[in-house]
Amino acid sequence: MKLFIRKHLNIYFFCCFFQILIFSGCSGEVANNTVAEASVDYEEMERQKKEELVRLTKGDIFIEPDKLVGYASEIDFGYDEQMKQLDYSFSMAQIPQSDDAYVYLFSKESFDSSNYLYGEPVSTALKGNECHLTFPFINEHLFARFIPALLLDGKYVPLSEAVYFSTPEEVALNKSEYPNKDSKKGLLLDPTMLYTEKLTDLGVKHAIYNIPLSLIMGETTDETFPTITYSYKGKDYYFNGAVINGYDGLFSYLNSLGMSCTAIILNDWNDTNIEMIHPDARNSGSGAYYYMFNTTQPGAVRTLEAIACFLTERYSGKEYGLVHSWVIANEINQQKIWNYMDTEDVTYYAEEFEKAFYIFYQAAKSQYANAGVYFSIDHDWNSNGGSNTRFFNGIELIEAFDNAAKKHGNYDWGIAIHPYPNPISKVRYWTQSYEKEPDAKYLSIMNLSVLTDFLKQDKYLNQYNEVRSITITELGFTSLHGEKLQAAAFAYCYYIVNDNPYIDAFIMNRQTDAPEEIKQGLAFGIYNYDQSDKYIKEVFQYIDTPKAEEYSEFMLPILNASSIEEALEWAK
Repeated sequence: MKLFIRKHLNIYFFCCFFQILIFSGCSGEVANNTVAEASVDYEEMERQKKEELVRLTKGDIFIEPDKLVGYASEIDFGYDEQMKQLDYSFSMAQIPQSDDAYVYLFSKESFDSSNYLYGEPVSTALKGNECHLTFPFINEHLFARFIPALLLDGKYVPLSEAVYFSTPEEVALNKSEYPNKDSKKGLLLDPTMLYTEKLTDLGVKHAIYNIPLSLIMGETTDETFPTITYSYKGKDYYFNGAVINGYDGLFSYLNSLGMSCTAIILNDWNDTNIEMIHPDARNSGSGAYYYMFNTTQPGAVRTLEAIACFLTERYSGKEYGLVHSWVIANEINQQKIWNYMDTEDVTYYAEEFEKAFYIFYQAAKSQYANAGVYFSIDHDWNSNGGSNTRFFNGIELIEAFDNAAKKHGNYDWGIAIHPYPNPISKVRYWTQSYEKEPDAKYLSIMNLSVLTDFLKQDKYLNQYNEVRSITITELGFTSLHGEKLQAAAFAYCYYIVNDNPYIDAFIMNRQTDAPEEIKQGLAFGIYNYDQSDKYIKEVFQYIDTPKAEEYSEFMLPILNASSIEEALEWAK
């Protein structure tokens, strides 16, 4: 890079000299004098340049190498859309002494947590109180960590902790608005009811589907839908063409109905791709449904990056439809069941999960700028105490995740909450008393202010100083105690959510009763298992329309409320 800078300085000096010749006319004594003067000017500029390089090398201050980390301040890292390049800048109060006159910027892969710097820098610039480094953007930069450094005693010494490029939305081609902001009505769909009036009549605005990694990964012998090959960082990755074709048709179809789509990425057990499971989670006898992603081994990290890039690029609004939101894993505070990892250390657990989450976040936002990216917690906010180590409290998990994220820069993660009553079979949830203090044991629809007030604290605002997005991605009420009661519970819940400006959607569980849930006393569906209508069907259908009051006023006697306004006060 020094040769590059010197080469361009010499070109600059040559251009100045050439212009002098042109203006002189290059004739007679005047031309000779001009050439002589230009030669003197060139020598003077070369002398000044050398003096400046010596001055910058010497610097204003000597700082011991072990004290340089953190010396760079006011770091700004963004994207220049016009130039298609990344801009990294920082300040130094005084210019430190080093081996030469330059600052260097290095990139490191996400799995490399060390500050040991080697190889070629991505950018180099002259030292100064204000340093500005630029370099062309490539997709691999989405997941890299960037560290500025000085060359001191022949070694590159970091000037700050590593940071990521935290505004990937700036490089996204799809910057369309997130749709359906005027309705929060969503549903976990029944695949058997696609392309039927059982779905289209409901007016669903937000739909949700699972994507287990074991289903999409690997080759297939299906001649109609052959294996899809995806190249990433010089390696080919293979996806099941038949399964991917199913998601292609699904998301395109739901988009055509005007629905916003949410996909949940689940890391289920798969002997063929065991490397995707974290080394501390490889226990097939754990009884868990899903497992912690592996972000400790280079090959697994690159595979995870390839999966994230493949899915988010494919479903970015082109020919295969648009996934508007991504939920990474399920109820991660339940680490023994829904995102298994053999640890009781919430800090370690959150740090390992955040690495995987960030990969999907960067990929999603770089494709669709307004994508929502969430992690999921259940209603156990602060109910785990004493010697009970079956799960992490939601509040401590969020705190640990936020701390992990801020080690490399704040970004716009969101929370997908499952605020079931306690127990989840409870339908008359409004008759229960829920604490509305920060240390409440449970989060329910009646005390969501606990979560929203918690996230309104300055500490938890996103990089734009906004309250983070919250979405209800799972919540339902059983009809086994009466269909009208179920419908009233849903309607009241929808009004509460609609009245809360911090909740973006309410995705109900589910379209059709599931036999395995009925055995547990949970008949959450809008339809019975035989696909016959329940009372809730029309209530759900019209709850976000001008007919909402007409189809929901039946709930007031059930709630023992004189008006919707009175009922809403109970949940504040």
